[in-house]
Parts: sequence; structure tokens; C-alpha cells
Amino acid sequence: MTSPAAPPRPPSRPVELHPVGRADRAVLTNLGQLFRHDLSEFYQHVPNHDGTFNDRAVDLFLAGADPESRGWLITAASRTAGFVLTSGDPGGGRTISAFFVVRGLRRTGVGRIAALQAIRMVPGRWRIGFQRYNPGVEQFWSTVATELVGDLWEIHDAPAPATRPPDTFITFDLVRAPWPGNRS
Repeated sequence: MTSPAAPPRPPSRPVELHPVGRADRAVLTNLGQLFRHDLSEFYQHVPNHDGTFNDRAVDLFLAGADPESRGWLITAASRTAGFVLTSGDPGGGRTISAFFVVRGLRRTGVGRIAALQAIRMVPGRWRIGFQRYNPGVEQFWSTVATELVGDLWEIHDAPAPATRPPDTFITFDLVRAPWPGNRS
């Protein structure tokens, strides 16, 4: 007996980033809830009494708390696919403060393309944090870093904070990177 065929995946190309504007606040907030729901498995969080999750990264972005913050909605084949938020890193350079791709488009290349596009917009020092127990995330960011800078990236674990699981960080400097268009 053969198993039934899975439904076809949604179209995933082209992948584009669109700067988050005032009209996109509700879309970003809704996607932020999906993002926090996904992370609730790893952080052991449950929703608030009203059924929503706290989402500090999106809240800070929408409040304009960090003038260096940037946000983009990801689209794939002109459909909403996720979001990327970046901010200044306390140690200098930039960081990804939140990154989300809807489940139906994961493992299609949408996330990789969106990450590459966002990071290439701002050459310089990058520090990207993730949790290693989140399946596939270390491989994802390692692949992105390798595509951007070859083997000129580092990975290290940060001390575990009392309130959440430990972070791992990939760091690299895009200015020195051997990627097409960088002729230095």
C-alpha cells in the first residue's frame, strides 16, 4: 500500500524583501505571533490569558526603540512568507533580532535567500544568535555564513542566562568577505 501523495508546496520564487512600513504593522504583529508560537516549544512558553504571546523583538521594532532597527516582510511568489528584523549589535555591527519563515515554505530556499538579501544590504560585522536545540537552525545559519564569507566565520556559545536557554552565535565580517561584488 502506498501512502497518499503530499499536497504540492506553494510557489517559492521570486523571494523579495519589502521594508516594513506603517501599513504593515498588523501583518508584522500577526507573523510575530506565529514566530513566538514556533519558539514556545523550545522556550516552554504558554500564551497570555488573551491567547497571544509576548513578542519583545517585534514590539521594540514597532515602538521605534532602536533607531538602527530595520524590518522587512519576506514574500515568495508575491505571497507573505515571513519577516526579518535587524538591529545594531551592542558589540558593534549588526544582528538579526528576529527571523521567521512560515512553515509551508521552510526547506524551499526562501529563508536562505531572504537572509542573504538582508545581510548583504548592510555590509560590516554581523553577529547572529540562535539556539542549537532548535532543529536545523545551526546548519541554516552556517550555510548562510559560508555562502557570504566562505570559511571566514566563527561560532561560539554564550553563557546561559537564567531566564532562557543559551544562545550560540555565528560572527563574520561581510566587508572582508569573498563574495561576488566585493573586489577588495
